[in-house]
Amino acid sequence: MMSIIKLYKAFRKRKMLEAAKASLQIDSSCHLSDSFLIRQDVPTDEKRLVIGKDCIIGGQFIFESSKGKITIGNHSFIGSSTFISRSSITVGNNVTIAWGSTIYDHDSHSLDYMERRKDIDDELAELRSKQNMIAHKNWDVVNSKPIKICDDAWIGMNCIILKGVTIGEGAIVGAGSVVTKDVPAWTVVAGNPAKVVKTLSK
Repeated sequence: MMSIIKLYKAFRKRKMLEAAKASLQIDSSCHLSDSFLIRQDVPTDEKRLVIGKDCIIGGQFIFESSKGKITIGNHSFIGSSTFISRSSITVGNNVTIAWGSTIYDHDSHSLDYMERRKDIDDELAELRSKQNMIAHKNWDVVNSKPIKICDDAWIGMNCIILKGVTIGEGAIVGAGSVVTKDVPAWTVVAGNPAKVVKTLSK
């Protein structure tokens, strides 16, 4: 017999999936973990999260604006990590991403301090009027670039993958790394910023 907590979690998951139906495309062979969440601050009817076959998917998939797309290939494992997209995040086949990582394809704010001050003013105005605090954010001043994680890559726990990065085929990103530049295929990178520490044989 299911506990009340399990029933409540199942109910919440079903409701979330119903609400996200227009923006989610997922193969029936996939398994969604309890940590799975899709959040759209500005909902659209476009397919924004597309997941292939035979995947195990946890984590949060966040779309803060009317743009952004996250695509996951076949036979990949996503632990309880966070994906935030305004441009695009592409995850290949047979990819493993551990828990606690953040994959973020934009800067969130402008490099101009006056624009960041305006962000705070706008957020306060939205909150005071009981609206989503970034509903009217000016995204035109925020840098955004696609992220690509190629087939057979492995991202360790608690990593940060920043905008514009490509992680090559078969590459491994060591736990706790901050990736600011492309990672060559079949290498191990580690550190902040992540640097090549080993070459792998294919």
